[in-house]
Amino acid sequence: MASSADTLGRFIADLMEVRGYNNSTLATAASTSESVIRNLLKHGIDKRARDPDPSTLRRVADALEVNALYLFRLAGYIPPKANVNSARAEFLADAFDELSPEKQDAVMGVLEALSEGILRKVSIHGMREAPGNPLAGLDLAFPEALREMANELIAQLQITKPVQLESVQKNIRLGLYRWGDLPQATRERIKALARHKLALKYDPTMVDEEWRG
Repeated sequence: MASSADTLGRFIADLMEVRGYNNSTLATAASTSESVIRNLLKHGIDKRARDPDPSTLRRVADALEVNALYLFRLAGYIPPKANVNSARAEFLADAFDELSPEKQDAVMGVLEALSEGILRKVSIHGMREAPGNPLAGLDLAFPEALREMANELIAQLQITKPVQLESVQKNIRLGLYRWGDLPQATRERIKALARHKLALKYDPTMVDEEWRG
């Protein structure tokens, strides 16, 4: 049997159990119908299940207190990450965020000492030098990172026209980063990638078959 991370339906079912929702209460919390929730729970399991509307996915994600990007990715609207972190890494990341700044620095000190690559050492050192700056030590110029942010921007705001990219609110979050905190050059590169997708008739309601598992 597939794991919970393999399909949208199983992922949502697991979250519903953790959050204490049933079909009716989740439908109410997400301002949708029970039939829509039932369809979501079948997605990726029953071939007859319809592809969900992006706005519905967004409301369901908010109700389940999960990053909507996960649901968009499992639904096929966004291609899967090339390098997905293991469940253990995700757990340790959550544990790290719960530590005090002093303990976080101690953990990063160990990672800096154990890291073999010079670039990773430099990045970790940069994070330790400026703990109050969420972008310290991170190279956001990597094309993969920018493409990921462009995908999330389109999906999160359900952008269908390039003109919508000119009114992105500063408090919008793309993964760990707030749009307003990103360097101007980085924001422009992300918008350029998004415009390219829109020029190719990208539609956030469209599911590319090659993205299916």
